[in-house]
Amino acid sequence: MKRKILTFVLAAFMIVTFSACTGTPDTPDSETETDAATTETDGGDAAAELSSYEQIMQLLENPESALALSGIQPTSYESRAGVTKGLPVTPKDAKELKVAWAASQLGSSFFEGLRDSAQAEAKSLGMNELILQSADLSLETQNEQIDNFVTMGIDALLLNAVDLHAQSQKIREVTEKGIPVIVTGPTAARPEYGLVTAIISGSNESGFQVGSYVAEKLYKPGESIKVGFVIAKLEDADSNSRPCGWIAGYLSKAAEINGTPYESKYDVILEAFNIWSEFKNTRKYDLTDKGLDLAWLGVGEGLDVAKGQQATADQLTGNPDTDIIVAEMDSMAYGVIQECKQQGKAPGQDIYVTACADGTRPSLDYIKSGELMATATNIPFLGATTMVDIVYDLFVGGREGASESANTPEKAAVYYNDLPATSFTPTIAITAENVDRYYPTAPETVVEGTFATYDPWTPLSISEYNTLHAND
Repeated sequence: MKRKILTFVLAAFMIVTFSACTGTPDTPDSETETDAATTETDGGDAAAELSSYEQIMQLLENPESALALSGIQPTSYESRAGVTKGLPVTPKDAKELKVAWAASQLGSSFFEGLRDSAQAEAKSLGMNELILQSADLSLETQNEQIDNFVTMGIDALLLNAVDLHAQSQKIREVTEKGIPVIVTGPTAARPEYGLVTAIISGSNESGFQVGSYVAEKLYKPGESIKVGFVIAKLEDADSNSRPCGWIAGYLSKAAEINGTPYESKYDVILEAFNIWSEFKNTRKYDLTDKGLDLAWLGVGEGLDVAKGQQATADQLTGNPDTDIIVAEMDSMAYGVIQECKQQGKAPGQDIYVTACADGTRPSLDYIKSGELMATATNIPFLGATTMVDIVYDLFVGGREGASESANTPEKAAVYYNDLPATSFTPTIAITAENVDRYYPTAPETVVEGTFATYDPWTPLSISEYNTLHAND
């Protein structure tokens, strides 16, 4: 009898394209999208001449296919030093700075964590409280708020964008007035956008890390596990990238265990992309020869606990022999756990549960109790505090812990003028083996106590990134 496994993959927020893409290609339909990624093509098809890496880079140029590939990066970037970003700025004392925070929404612990950690970092650096407004996911409202911020005479804009691509011109309008813009959210920016950088998490990679861990623990050659997925929205980047990455991670580790590893990570990422592209339409995909039976997909049309439980209920009832459910994020995972219990299945015993992103304190509690197999970091503090740190470096300088390349306003203007359009925060799978290392030590009522702990991080400049990946 197969071991019972429930895994779920979480989705946090919004739409993603890729930071290294140029131009705005036409959006193909799903059939064209899948064909473009297929390695087995007719002899006359130019795609047959492309490596997996090259095909993925092409897919990332298309907003539709890029949804499932958030966080996949090229081996090198071209300089963005010539893009207008409102730099350099006139140095100011920290207390004189007027900085605005434009929130897309404040409807979850993640978005509240973004806001609260940014405010806390500003206070610790002696800056005035950030001017905050929330758009409640309205593009029109956020653009009006940005115009109001500019009229107020702000020095810098921290933007949690409602729709980054639709707001690229608005960002340019702001930077042309000498106001630097730093972005966070789930959407990767394009090189020509006039922002300093967009700081986001790589959703495909978080899924990959968790999928790899699950395979390490549960894969047995010659056996297969029945998988169900729980996501928030079919049109969302996180909802696509995390399960797509999970499939890649599982297949990669299973092949390694079998002694037949993929030649490169790009090969398995491309294979998983093609599998996910078909599976999300058909809701079934037979991979039993590789240890997986992708049996069902539940779509919650929302991110909270209730949506996670709702998306699980009917599917699990109709598929009682499910071994593994992949859900998007911690909040949906809690709902999956509740539904498993309601249907008489003990998570971690009768069925396994895993999440693919967020690393919230309750999820770490579930890991410690054995009810949740794993999750991955998607910590709002990394993005929010880094955005505030960049503003401080640009205007004030001398911040403790700042890169030597950016420890004065003059150096910072040069360094931050050539960051990649998108800077991806580090991703770590949190499991029973390392949960104590990442368990928050601060009280739950404190900002830092609501998510896993994290190590300090500074975005790499393009020259640093290219040097680091020169041999990829």
